[in-house]
Amino acid sequence: MIASLGARFVEDNQIREAIQASLSLLKDHRGPRGAIPNNVDCATLRPNFRAYADGGLWWIVASTLFTPDLDVVREVLCWYEYQDVDQSGLLSMQEGSDWQDLFCTRGKGLYLNCLYVLALRRAAELFKDDEADRLRRRAALVADRINAIFWYRGDRDTQRHIAHSFSTEGTFLRDSMGRTREMPVKRYLTDEQYYLPYLGFRSLGEWFDSFGNILAILAGVADQQQCDIILDFISRYSLDIWPLRSLTPVVRPGDADWRDYYGSLNSPHHYHNGGVWPFLGGFYVAALVKAGRAEAAELALGSLAQLNQCGQFNEWHDGETSAPMGAQDQAWSAGMYLFAWECVRRGQALV
Repeated sequence: MIASLGARFVEDNQIREAIQASLSLLKDHRGPRGAIPNNVDCATLRPNFRAYADGGLWWIVASTLFTPDLDVVREVLCWYEYQDVDQSGLLSMQEGSDWQDLFCTRGKGLYLNCLYVLALRRAAELFKDDEADRLRRRAALVADRINAIFWYRGDRDTQRHIAHSFSTEGTFLRDSMGRTREMPVKRYLTDEQYYLPYLGFRSLGEWFDSFGNILAILAGVADQQQCDIILDFISRYSLDIWPLRSLTPVVRPGDADWRDYYGSLNSPHHYHNGGVWPFLGGFYVAALVKAGRAEAAELALGSLAQLNQCGQFNEWHDGETSAPMGAQDQAWSAGMYLFAWECVRRGQALV
């Protein structure tokens, strides 16, 4: 589905038919309430729903670029409303259930909810009158909630980020039954401003999630000042030397967000844990274009081209050396390069 963002610009019937077949295959194997599988095995046609959280949203975004099925779009969006489990407007997810399917993002994920805003706004363009207005209002509500509780102000205040998980009313220090409230301590990036990667039960993620913050820009969640803060952060921490490292700082053994299942794949500066992902570089170029940084976008596009030539459109690269890792010939790496190129050529973010 991500590959389709760039594939739509290619005048090649085989590629277009492949995208259409993918859209149909995912739609035909959706769950009984509208859940889109994260993949369907091409040999057995068995759908996989384990990393369930974001597949339906990308399906909506991609389908709007080709031949959307309005009834299924409604069904998928209805399923996502069920994921607003605490009626906050925000989606909740289990650990390891989005594109970072071997990582500890959980609770309310930044990336997932920014993608939700994007999908709602794209879906609203398909409908008319009251139906379109309802989707736009929901998108605005989600965006407002993201800004209210995900944006960290560099003030070391964690209470405002976890208060949504309190069960009772009360004060900053005590609940309504007089019990002391325990607050998590901010240990990393304490003086920076950015969107936090996830908000869990009385807990929060501390790293800078590149994809989530970039999608906040592309989905229109971040205002111009926040866009500038985010993009300046990426440059200052050299996340864009090879566009784009997935996060900083990396999670290390002993950290609260380290998991034994990371093994060697998610060791520091690898894979989801600070690896360089070419497809993310395509979104980064688009964010630069949207923020009005045309020269920086051209430079990032050139850097992305070199990365893809080195790795032959590899899945990901080592976050310290840029050495190609994972599998070659990844459709989303190639598709997002085409997407980035078109964004620069046209001077607009084409999400």
